[in-house]
Amino acid sequence: MGHHGMPDHGPNLYEQVRQRFSDIDNISVVQGMIPEVLHKTAPEKVAFMHLDLNGPAAEVAALEFFFDRLVPGAILILDDYGWREYYRSQKEAEDPFFESRGYRVLELPTGQGMVIK
Repeated sequence: MGHHGMPDHGPNLYEQVRQRFSDIDNISVVQGMIPEVLHKTAPEKVAFMHLDLNGPAAEVAALEFFFDRLVPGAILILDDYGWREYYRSQKEAEDPFFESRGYRVLELPTGQGMVIK
C-alpha cells in the first residue's frame, strides 16, 4: 500500500472506474496518455479543474493544454502541490509555469494548491 493508502492500480482499473461512473450521464471516463488523449476529449472551456496526476511532467503537460481553456474566474486545484515529502517535484515544475503567466499558487492547509484565473 502506498503513502496515500491508495488501492491497487492494476490492469482492471480503467474498467472499474468506467463502471463506477456508468450511471452518470455527464461523465466520460477516458483512457490514454496526457496530453495526446486531451486533443480528442477535452472541452473548449473549463470553469473548474482538479488536477491530480501524481507526476510533474504529466501535470505540466495538462496545464499547458488546459490553461488557455480556463475561463476568467475559473478555479484550478492542484491536488498534491503542498505535499513536499512526496510530491516536491510537482511544485518545483508548476511554480515556473504559473510565474511565467503572472500567477501564483495559493497553498491550502489541505496540501493542495489553488489558482483562480
